[in-house]
Amino acid sequence: MSELMEHLPLTRLVPAGRHGRIDGPAGVTARLLADTAAATLVARRAGRPEDMLAAQLGLALPPGPKACFKDGLTAIGTGPGRWLVLEDGAAADTLTDRLAATAGDQAAVTEQSDALLVFELSGPSVRQALAKGITVDLDPIAFTPGDAATTSMAFVGLTLWQTDAAPTYRIAVARSFAAAFLRALTAAAAEYGIFLEGTGRG
Repeated sequence: MSELMEHLPLTRLVPAGRHGRIDGPAGVTARLLADTAAATLVARRAGRPEDMLAAQLGLALPPGPKACFKDGLTAIGTGPGRWLVLEDGAAADTLTDRLAATAGDQAAVTEQSDALLVFELSGPSVRQALAKGITVDLDPIAFTPGDAATTSMAFVGLTLWQTDAAPTYRIAVARSFAAAFLRALTAAAAEYGIFLEGTGRG
């Protein structure tokens, strides 16, 4: 594990495959989602984009740090009047145009697909691995499906949300810091074994 990190360029994502503990099933699986479009939605002064998106798309924009899901769309509250919206399997401009047409003059929409990478994390030891670097209580009593947080890991800012009770988490991180985040995650999960998907061969 230390040899892998020693020879891996700092700007390169940790390569796909099994890392850390090799006996038994991997305790953590992390998958890079390659086809997820992202955009930020920011309400204008006195704007109510929540009403427009609920009426036309059936998507409820959460008023706080929550994630809402509807027909492949995910909206995460990241601050007062601010949301990160993602869509699986969509082109970046398609999502941005759709949100802008729906919100109208109620909000500003900015395309973020090129700026962010989104990872999906699961496995029996995923909570323990994340707890080593994220200062959010992920105990199932405190953090449940639909909960979200804007936090950091290894000084890398990220947005985290839970999608189901398994648990499965998704993490959006700035593309330029994704390599640093993935190094920290791989090191944290090494004792449980981590299997990476979609990050290339290194």
